[in-house]
Amino acid sequence: MQTYLDSLLSKKYLIAALAATALAILVSNFLGKDYAILVGNLTYIPITGSLMVLSILVIARYGASGQHGIAWISFGGYALSALIAEMLWIFQELYLKIDPYPSTPDIFYLLNYPFLLMFFIAYFQPVRSAITKKMFAAPIAFSAGILAISLYFTIGVSSGLPLLEMALSIIYPTLDAIIIIPALIGVVLFFKGKVNFMWTLFCFGIVSVFAADTAFLFTQNDGSYYVGNPLEILFFWNYILLAFGVSNHLVLFQKQKASKFKEME
Repeated sequence: MQTYLDSLLSKKYLIAALAATALAILVSNFLGKDYAILVGNLTYIPITGSLMVLSILVIARYGASGQHGIAWISFGGYALSALIAEMLWIFQELYLKIDPYPSTPDIFYLLNYPFLLMFFIAYFQPVRSAITKKMFAAPIAFSAGILAISLYFTIGVSSGLPLLEMALSIIYPTLDAIIIIPALIGVVLFFKGKVNFMWTLFCFGIVSVFAADTAFLFTQNDGSYYVGNPLEILFFWNYILLAFGVSNHLVLFQKQKASKFKEME
């Protein structure tokens, strides 16, 4: 049987994408802050654009009917809100030359969370009988612990900031902590054979954005943040992991479809 590590290592394109993105950011920082800001902003265009395209493809496969259809439409809403948020940020920073935080992009960043939560709820409906109360214990404990640490650091440097920035310093890590719970449950179900490898990628993606949001708020509040700095790698990895998760699901869907077609022959 193929081990989990073997399965991960077999995703050579995923590993290459993660490595290439990290390398691009590190090299741009070596060349200077201005290069890093430009590369950091522009890198979001192909990454979020690819996630949007993949979301459209998976919605086209499942349609709007059934729990999976609803789930993927919700995920499409997430991909769209993420794309809009990133494009607005790029427009404000590179074209208008203004600080995009806090501003309009935050509306769409915050919309990501209800869309993802709706996706998880709808996707888990067919396997809800396999989800026990015990499965919630470890994810909730992990989430609460990470949230406590995150709030301890972010609130500490948020004192004295405007009310909106203070509120966002609390809202972002709290929403991350909520979303990570179903993601971790998905990983448990993956090991039990109830869901596919996509869930492991989704979980790593959400853990990545959880860490990135915490680092972003901390550095934003102390004035050291800029788009393209090394912590931005975690934001890119979130989108990349989600995109490859969707891609993995599309491949699995095609294999299942081909298998059913052969059985009919």
